[in-house]
Amino acid sequence: ADTQSSDEAAVVANAAIAQLAGWENQEARKTLQAKKGKFGNTPEFKTAWALLEAQEAVESGKKSINPSITTMSQMAKSAANDFMASYWEAELLYLQSKNNEALAAWKTASAQAQKAVKADPNDATAQFYLGAALVRQKKFDPALKALRLAVRGGFDEAMVNYQIGFIYLFQQKWNDARKAFDLGLEVNPRFAPMYFWRGMAWDKLGKKDNYLLDLDRYVKLAPNGPEAAKARAVLKSMGG
Repeated sequence: ADTQSSDEAAVVANAAIAQLAGWENQEARKTLQAKKGKFGNTPEFKTAWALLEAQEAVESGKKSINPSITTMSQMAKSAANDFMASYWEAELLYLQSKNNEALAAWKTASAQAQKAVKADPNDATAQFYLGAALVRQKKFDPALKALRLAVRGGFDEAMVNYQIGFIYLFQQKWNDARKAFDLGLEVNPRFAPMYFWRGMAWDKLGKKDNYLLDLDRYVKLAPNGPEAAKARAVLKSMGG
């Protein structure tokens, strides 16, 4: 029964994290709140909850994300399904511009996910986090392979295409990046950060109207998201 409850907890956590990745914080809170009584003590749930609290702190502009980082760090050390905690710990450290610490946590995440993938190549969640952590280490070929396996295994398509888009942005393949973000937004048109980064690709492709349109969509969907100030500044300077 234990593995079953852990599997169910992982499904809930994955669903909430897909909403959080798209900066749908209120939806994610509903998803988690509904299952907190049942799964609140599982590592997957704790990781998702810590990420929710971090993003709500960013949104409020008043609270620190440090307590969330501490929780993630503890989960990463103690939990069995720890690649998820290591990956999001890295993302939060990166948000604080602690780039070296973030890179170390991404390396930990990819090593942990690699172990899980070895044990079960059909573990779509492990494949996703392996791919996402490798993207941040600029190991693009193995990242792409893992991400494609994740989507084949049924992992959230919007999240996967978001990561694939980053691979192409890093490689300066602007049109490929744009196409990956297009695919992701077809699956989930409310995935706010994807508009911001697709906007960056449009900018490099010289499509100013599309660039401004996407930044505007980002700001509407995530008015207090991490890139909102940047997006607003661009829109203002270009009379958008």
